[in-house]
Amino acid sequence: MAKQGKIRVIKPCRRLEGEVTPPGDKSISHRAVILNSIASGEAEIGNFSSGKDCWSTVSCLRALGAQIRRSGT
Repeated sequence: MAKQGKIRVIKPCRRLEGEVTPPGDKSISHRAVILNSIASGEAEIGNFSSGKDCWSTVSCLRALGAQIRRSGT
């Protein structure tokens, strides 16, 4: 049998403010750059992952002729 965890009661705060920007997701970044490289027109991908493998995908797509530029570093 699995152990049962303790029940924790969480009381919400009165007011919560701010902005959270999570890090870019690698899987979605790969898909976004691949699909946009074969689409017509221009597209902007926000919060692109900084992972080396994502930038390797960009390099491969550029080698195949896709025009990809980085902005807002």
